[in-house]
Amino acid sequence: MIGIDFGLKQRTSLAMTPLLRQAIGFMSLSNVELSARLADLTLNTPVLKTTTGTESGDWLTLMRQIAPPPSGIHRQPPDIHLGPGGSDAERIPLADAGLIAHVEAQLPLLVRNSEDRRIAQIFLFFLEPSGWLAGTVAEIASEAGCSLQKAEAVLQQLQAAEPTGLFARSLAECLALQAKEEGLLTPSFGAMLRNLPLLAAGETEALAAACGCDRTEALTMARSLRRLNPKPGAAFDQGTPTMGRAPDLILRRDGDGWLLELNAQTAPVLRLETGATAPPNALSAARALIQAIERRHATVLAVATEIVARQDGFLLARAPLAALTINDLAAATGLHRSTVSRVTAALTLSLPSRTLGLRALLSASAPAARRQEEPLSVQAVLERMRALVKSEDCANPLTDDAIAKLLLPEGAALARRTVAKYRAIAGIPSRSARRHLA
Repeated sequence: MIGIDFGLKQRTSLAMTPLLRQAIGFMSLSNVELSARLADLTLNTPVLKTTTGTESGDWLTLMRQIAPPPSGIHRQPPDIHLGPGGSDAERIPLADAGLIAHVEAQLPLLVRNSEDRRIAQIFLFFLEPSGWLAGTVAEIASEAGCSLQKAEAVLQQLQAAEPTGLFARSLAECLALQAKEEGLLTPSFGAMLRNLPLLAAGETEALAAACGCDRTEALTMARSLRRLNPKPGAAFDQGTPTMGRAPDLILRRDGDGWLLELNAQTAPVLRLETGATAPPNALSAARALIQAIERRHATVLAVATEIVARQDGFLLARAPLAALTINDLAAATGLHRSTVSRVTAALTLSLPSRTLGLRALLSASAPAARRQEEPLSVQAVLERMRALVKSEDCANPLTDDAIAKLLLPEGAALARRTVAKYRAIAGIPSRSARRHLA
């Protein structure tokens, strides 16, 4: 007799509901495309209102602070010029003429000493459209030919300019200047400014503990904070016409780290209309759509934050592009690979000098010479190969085998055929062709 075993196995799966399918679809849309999609979806939904981050006042939830990595984490192969070139000052987006004129009109009252006023003009050159300083005080002191102490003294005078918050070096400093003026800068409020990531993440209990207060006081301080203006200079910036669509994300220096934000001008925010009434099913669907948009924004920021943290050295033009793949991002963020792929394919990031797609900050890793070693990215190896060929003896160019041997001590274990493939990608002619060109 044949025995039949009816074994039962429990298996969990996520039902692909229309709302979930819709939420996943939002990940592959730019801010502008998402706004257009929401305009269609809310056309016949009077309980919902679409605004932007600038109108909603929820600027804190659209930002992420990124701390600098531990020193020494990035390796730089020798003799490679990295980044777009030029000094940092050459890549600073100048503030709008209206903002500059507004501050210059206040200079006689802010800075009375004529020598200090000359230094103040240098500070004006480093003023961003947001009202923040784009360079460090040390860089400005070097540009002005004065001591660091003198530059700090001039900066303190300039930070008395109206509107309050101009010439801040970081988000926390910008908000602290405004909080001090409004009488909000208590020790607890100062602690909150030092723990903005907890507030942005909605970790109220942890924030209250960090501030040494109870949950009610922490929420009260948070409401006061949201009324402050993180970009006091933006009211003067009329913007200039640019080719293509507006960037989805904006990255700027924040002290020693970075401040990453969804472009508040284009990032859509959904809200229930005050006093709106509708059938329960309609309200439930509206709330689900709001949650989908909030999840989309949080996911985009999580992916972009990980990219910026990993590529800190490259963004500062101090190191080659680090090896970073979609699988790496998925593992680091806990997101599905397909979600990371959608986000990186769709969105763009604005830097002081240029706008890049997020995918441009990813690079596969080259074969590592040692298992425990952090692998070099393919882009870093290509740059190193270009440098080696540039410095070779034109009468006796390097063979592919010789290039492979030179790359081995730097951490890249490449076979000759791999060198040939990378050389073709880098646009480097073969040895015989280089000898002929010489």
